[in-house]
Amino acid sequence: MPELPDVETFKRYLNTTSLHQRISSVDVRNAYVLKCVSARELARRLKGRCFESSRRHGKHLFVRADGDLWLRLHFGMTGSLKYFKHEEQAPEHTRVLFVFANAYRLAFEDQRKFGEVSLLKDVDEFLKTRALGPDALDIILPQFKEIFGKHRGAVKTILLNQKLIAGIGNLYADEILFRARIHPATPVSALKEKTVAKLFRAARDILTKAIEAKADMDRMPKSWLLPHRGKDGKCPRCGRELKSATIGGRTAWFCAHCQKRIS
Repeated sequence: MPELPDVETFKRYLNTTSLHQRISSVDVRNAYVLKCVSARELARRLKGRCFESSRRHGKHLFVRADGDLWLRLHFGMTGSLKYFKHEEQAPEHTRVLFVFANAYRLAFEDQRKFGEVSLLKDVDEFLKTRALGPDALDIILPQFKEIFGKHRGAVKTILLNQKLIAGIGNLYADEILFRARIHPATPVSALKEKTVAKLFRAARDILTKAIEAKADMDRMPKSWLLPHRGKDGKCPRCGRELKSATIGGRTAWFCAHCQKRIS
């Protein structure tokens, strides 16, 4: 599932390919991904406009069209973007296609159709309505400490709660906890202040480096958990077999030796 590093990568890709080009048409190939807007309205309101800038918050990408209209993209489990020129290059699972006056196209593709495409007038109002927490890369240490001081539950559950911290999903939560050497089921009430600070630094460093790697697992360090995460995976630190557990309804992977549970 696309998480903060993936969506930031999509943002930078869109910025380098699709800004400042007149939209000649919008082809909605599967309206299932549209939220609170019809295919006809989406096409009508975007036709003739240009994408001027973009903004990301958590797992959401917002693209501003001239006239202060915002396109919202959420990538669900399998969403992504592709910029191309010829129709035969269109991704198989293209759901919405933005056609530019220069004959190039930007496809919103999404195999499983859990993504969302909508139009907004005010991004901040949308974030307020959704009650999303601060972006995981914008949050500062005092805010982070306050969140962990106010809430109860397993540390991984807190990291995944988008209403507390926006952008961290299942994969990067495991990676952050592995870096910080914290068992994912550890109650946040058991974390000392210095451990919470360590977790904050781990989150910032992991997300930043994942963006530098363009969220490509093949480009991530072998010392990370991600390349080894899964059945029969071995801990890149100690070589022991990785364990899994269901925490907050999500599967967590960890090293029981390197990530001791604190109770």
